[in-house]
Amino acid sequence: MNTSNSSCWVAAILAISVGLAPLGCESVLANQAREADASVIASKAGRATLEAGNRRFLDGGGKVHSWQLERVVQTGECGQRPQVGVLTCADSRTPPELIFDEGVGDLFVVRIAGNFVDPGALGTFEYGSAALGMHTIVVMGHTKCGAVTATCAGTPLPGNMSAFTAAIKPAVEGISDVRAAEVANVRYQMKQLRERSEILSKAEAAGDLQILGAIYDVDTGRVRFLD
Repeated sequence: MNTSNSSCWVAAILAISVGLAPLGCESVLANQAREADASVIASKAGRATLEAGNRRFLDGGGKVHSWQLERVVQTGECGQRPQVGVLTCADSRTPPELIFDEGVGDLFVVRIAGNFVDPGALGTFEYGSAALGMHTIVVMGHTKCGAVTATCAGTPLPGNMSAFTAAIKPAVEGISDVRAAEVANVRYQMKQLRERSEILSKAEAAGDLQILGAIYDVDTGRVRFLD
């Protein structure tokens, strides 16, 4: 992509997503920052913030979801500025906002069975990084993933469901243990984000973006980040 055209594209998106916010929003956001609002996830602190939220979820001490209506009003008037993106499975047991005790406006989420990277996910996270200030992406797989299990077993799936196994198969070639395959798939999809998106790879190289991997245990509710 031509550098000049790329800059114009990003500027246009920024104008649409941020610059047209109603008057007064800037002061609201400034006040939130001064008060160290819980919704602000500092750069490089994405993992620590999510780990703390998962601990609250496990302990039954979640706090974010007790004041969501206020957040709805704020984000409706002033727009969204999510700092963390999450690519995870469509499995109904893996809702990121609950798992990490985050709320409206906090996470930029893509959910698809098998948590694999496709053009839609790439474009979504490119937008989040270039226009919304997103500084962290978490690729989160989970235990007992049906898409990974079917891929490992070589089970043919009907209709469009074959897209799951086709996208996951390169990640799990030669791996028979499903737990190991779930981790391998996460690492492979992290690699796909870097290799298939110039915008994301450049942001990571510049230190403006970090890409993390994690596995959610559907039996315990615990998230384990991969090193």
